[in-house]
Amino acid sequence: MAIALERYLIPMISNNQETSYNMALVKICTTLTKGWFRQFAVDNYPQLLKLDKDLLSIANDIISKYPLKQKKKLALVLDPETQAIFNGIFPYTKDISSFDEIVVDNHLTCNVERSGIKITSPVNGNLSITAIITTMCKFGTDCTKSTDWTASVVILPSEDLEAKRFNDPLDLHPYYYYGYGHKCKFSLLTSMHVFVLGIHSEISIDGSWGSEENWEEKNEIDVRVKPADYCADKLGIPDFTGELLFKYVLNYLNPTLQHNGDIQLKERIDELKVRGDIPTDDSQQHLWYYAWNYIFNTGKSTI
Repeated sequence: MAIALERYLIPMISNNQETSYNMALVKICTTLTKGWFRQFAVDNYPQLLKLDKDLLSIANDIISKYPLKQKKKLALVLDPETQAIFNGIFPYTKDISSFDEIVVDNHLTCNVERSGIKITSPVNGNLSITAIITTMCKFGTDCTKSTDWTASVVILPSEDLEAKRFNDPLDLHPYYYYGYGHKCKFSLLTSMHVFVLGIHSEISIDGSWGSEENWEEKNEIDVRVKPADYCADKLGIPDFTGELLFKYVLNYLNPTLQHNGDIQLKERIDELKVRGDIPTDDSQQHLWYYAWNYIFNTGKSTI
């Protein structure tokens, strides 16, 4: 178990061994698929916290002998008609090279990533839209062994993009409220938030998961969606709908949640496919598209 934990810790190694160690433990207990390894970690959480935390020498030795391979993102497979439309838009798409930093509470261990593109209308060079994807992974404190993942896909006319607030200069990524009587879950949602995702995983301080009913409740996946037809229409491309625009943004940027955060979403999507609630076909859509389409068609707010 100790060797497995050390190997799992390797990607998290930093100058702050205490933080790295706790983050690795939380990841093991909250993000891995159900099985003996995670159950062992959960059942023995207090004991694992007492293990020797000086793992740098072991980790560096393993890294030098067995370097980790970078995971490749799954290539999306589109139907020929959709691919032909996308091929016509690629020349008019430009990556946004940099963003101002998002300021996060210093007391939280949080990873934030942001990427974006600008699409200029093929029929009017003065018109363009901007799509920005933000992902955030927030680890709880020693008192709350939890992990929150949030993701947002914002699509809006480029002229509407402006700096507004200090903590998030673009004022784009909504706050995610879990528990404490919050019913809205997400703050500041507007029509530009085409897709917003929130995942909360939590274990109790004594290392037990609690009842199966509580497990399900504590792992709901909150999703909010909006149509993107307004921005799609601005591009002036025939038969280019908001749904295709959302697909295009995901196809181009191919985002993922940090630290295996997509695992729970993938499991839930697979369950819905087995039940027939999500149709399956030969194309390989982005995981977030399946979630967006399911929520959009059912009107639900959780998966």
